[in-house]
Amino acid sequence: MKVEMHPRPWRALHPVKSNSLTISLFALFAVCICAQSVVGWRQQNEVLAAHGKALISYWHNLASSSFLDGLASNWQAAFLQLATLIVFSGIFYQRGAPHSRDPDKNPSKQRAHTRRFSWLYRHSLSLAFALFFALSLALHALFGARAYNAQRALAGQSPISFEAFLRSAQFWSSNLQTWQAEYLTIALFVVLSVFLRQQDSAESKPLESSDESTGQANQ
Repeated sequence: MKVEMHPRPWRALHPVKSNSLTISLFALFAVCICAQSVVGWRQQNEVLAAHGKALISYWHNLASSSFLDGLASNWQAAFLQLATLIVFSGIFYQRGAPHSRDPDKNPSKQRAHTRRFSWLYRHSLSLAFALFFALSLALHALFGARAYNAQRALAGQSPISFEAFLRSAQFWSSNLQTWQAEYLTIALFVVLSVFLRQQDSAESKPLESSDESTGQANQ
């Protein structure tokens, strides 16, 4: 007698396997931030040596405004990218994109069904990333001002106030160069996901889906 085998439910899988995507991404984050701290420390000492200043230790560099500003600058741009995609995908459409709602479907029925949830819960994902963006942008402004004044001190220039830094070309140049890169990346992802596929990826439409099919990610 042939016994039909059923796949194990995900709750029965090993915790590592059940969370392997998150673990892998955090592992890559840890590797990259460690590598960044080492090369950033070497770069910082090269700058100090070029100005005839005393070199700093690796642990001193981890607490420096230069290192912390570099982290906050990139984090705020990444959080802004995801917050924008989450909010805009609920407002605008892209025909054929797996992460867009289908413009031919009436969302009124779905809205009526979701009214039983609180407003905070219905928008909790975008609010979380908006909060992450605001916090990292504030840190970028704080540490960026200190790092900029440290650079001015090396050049023999007087420091500027925090308010002046917020209005400076330095602050907005660092923001805009990361924002434009994030928006370009997500725009290319949305457009290319209409025509291209990635087998077994939840971020792609099924291989057999037509280019015109919309909103079929994670199926």
